[in-house]
Amino acid sequence: MASMMATPACASSEEETTLTFLSWYSQENYQPILDAFEKEHPEIHIDFQYAAPVQDYLEKMQVLTSTGETPDLFYIAAENKSELIDNGFCADISDTDAVGKLVDANKNTYTVDGKTYGYAPTTWVGGFFYNKDIFSKLGLEAPKTWDELVSVCKTLQDNGTRPIIERGEWFWDSFLGPFMNDYLVDDPDYHQEVIDGEKTFADGWGPYIQKWYDDLVKPGYVGQDLASVSSQEFFSEFATGQAGLLAGHAGHLKEIQKLNPEFEIGFFPMPGTTGDIKVAYGAVDCAVAINAETEKMDAAKTFLNFLAQDDIVQLYQKMNGYVIGMNGVKSDVDPILADISEQYAAGNLDVYIPQGNWGPYGTGLQQQLIASSQELLLGDIDVDTMIQEMQDKLDELKE
Repeated sequence: MASMMATPACASSEEETTLTFLSWYSQENYQPILDAFEKEHPEIHIDFQYAAPVQDYLEKMQVLTSTGETPDLFYIAAENKSELIDNGFCADISDTDAVGKLVDANKNTYTVDGKTYGYAPTTWVGGFFYNKDIFSKLGLEAPKTWDELVSVCKTLQDNGTRPIIERGEWFWDSFLGPFMNDYLVDDPDYHQEVIDGEKTFADGWGPYIQKWYDDLVKPGYVGQDLASVSSQEFFSEFATGQAGLLAGHAGHLKEIQKLNPEFEIGFFPMPGTTGDIKVAYGAVDCAVAINAETEKMDAAKTFLNFLAQDDIVQLYQKMNGYVIGMNGVKSDVDPILADISEQYAAGNLDVYIPQGNWGPYGTGLQQQLIASSQELLLGDIDVDTMIQEMQDKLDELKE
């Protein structure tokens, strides 16, 4: 546990307040913001704790809430927002200056029944990063359709390069392109229909996971060894030229550039079958929430509103590289992602990740997706079984 506990000589102990904060982002990345806050508010100290996203963070929050040790400040994400909001762990922060500055998309993501419970100033938009040098040597261009993506993967593999690198919990991301742009674009309420029992996972997901399996998994473009790839291997293998494609977003781009600043990287959104991109891989970022039971509400809101200051929002965006969703604050995204970020900011592009649409069942379904997709990749089950396991898990969670 890291802590910022320096005590200014001018402050008495009675005036000081310490806020516990469990962060989704590391202290190394958050430090410029913490330093600026301590300078402006020397009377409030931040006891900073960190758990790595996604699974470690979710598990840490589950432990803290179940043992009555919920921090004063913490992050809520797509996977656990409904669980934490519905069970009363998050304070209503609708009246804060921070929430008042958010654009509708960023505010609405963490709003329930007209009350806002999380402050999320940024949105991540992603897709496939590619190695420009390898593409140039092999005469490849950024694919615009699913068939072109499959063809690129074949060429990469035929020439001794891993086609796609992904992490052990997320290698299924690749199926999202066709699902989003061939199906979800015409049925944006699909996941709610599944939850309500009007449709099933087999109705929407089934054909697209089967297509992904047949086109990318069976030929080995998404290799079985991905089931055990760590985040660090995920970054380093791409940064060292061992893989042609990496499915990811701006935060991943920053990690790759740290490892290899001279690396020439290109980008394209996850394609559907037609090449018409209307929905991209992405989501409003995780949000800072305040413990509904904290005895330090004023101090916690002071920190929240501090995060919404224009200059601090810029520091926040520099930390993750995402698109700012604050009225009057311009994003300074990496040029590699400028086009897709502008499309999102202009309202011409929706974003999607599955777990953002599962409501109170997000954590359980996410865990099942990880387990079942790994079984599928390793050949222990087939696509129909994976889909049925997802459906069975939802039914179990609804009981």
